[in-house]
Amino acid sequence: MKTEARRFSYGVGAIAVLAISLAVALISYGLALLPYDFFNLLGWLFGPLGIYTVIYSFSAGNQSTYYLIWGAIMTAVGVVGGFYSIVPWFLVVGILVIVLAVIGIIAYMKGKT
Repeated sequence: MKTEARRFSYGVGAIAVLAISLAVALISYGLALLPYDFFNLLGWLFGPLGIYTVIYSFSAGNQSTYYLIWGAIMTAVGVVGGFYSIVPWFLVVGILVIVLAVIGIIAYMKGKT
């Protein structure tokens, strides 16, 4: 009997990352290690999910640009949510626009060849 390797789907990993990051946030808030702030909660959720999506994009095959763009957007939302009191949001959005432009140029050049 031959066992077949199953491909790891994006949804399974995304649910695991969301569950772990939400659990760590709830534990941190529940033990009063961090003061509760709604925008920081957005950082807890979107930051790790964005990083996971960027990492997943390297193995996504022909949809790698799609996952890379959404991963960059979610990571930027996580950074803004997590560090909004320290980092101005327009700085992060400006960097995001530059990153998306570079991703778009690379995807265009990749499709042209």
